[in-house]
Amino acid sequence: MSIDHEYTKNIVCPYCGYEDENSLEVESGDENLGLLACPDCGKYFYATRSITIDYCTEEATYGTCKHCEKENVPIEDYHSSCGSYEGLCTACGHKETRRLQIEYMRSMHKEDDND
Repeated sequence: MSIDHEYTKNIVCPYCGYEDENSLEVESGDENLGLLACPDCGKYFYATRSITIDYCTEEATYGTCKHCEKENVPIEDYHSSCGSYEGLCTACGHKETRRLQIEYMRSMHKEDDND
């Protein structure tokens, strides 16, 4: 009988096939988990964790910046507790985000002064 124990979603004992449903809780600090004991058959085996990173991309929206009026540039919308803007290029958006953050911090200090 062949035991599927390579590149599985959980740690699988290569001797008896026991699958550790709590594999994510095994702490090590790196990919090499070291020597582990099977809680079912008691035999020792080495385990490694394979870490995968996935990325997701999407197309940027191009248009005319509502502030500097540059054409055919990536434009962004921004919404947060500090404020929001729509249709700005990245350069104008960065400046507006910073302005909104400063304005928000000033309003918080004014509230503290009034208490």
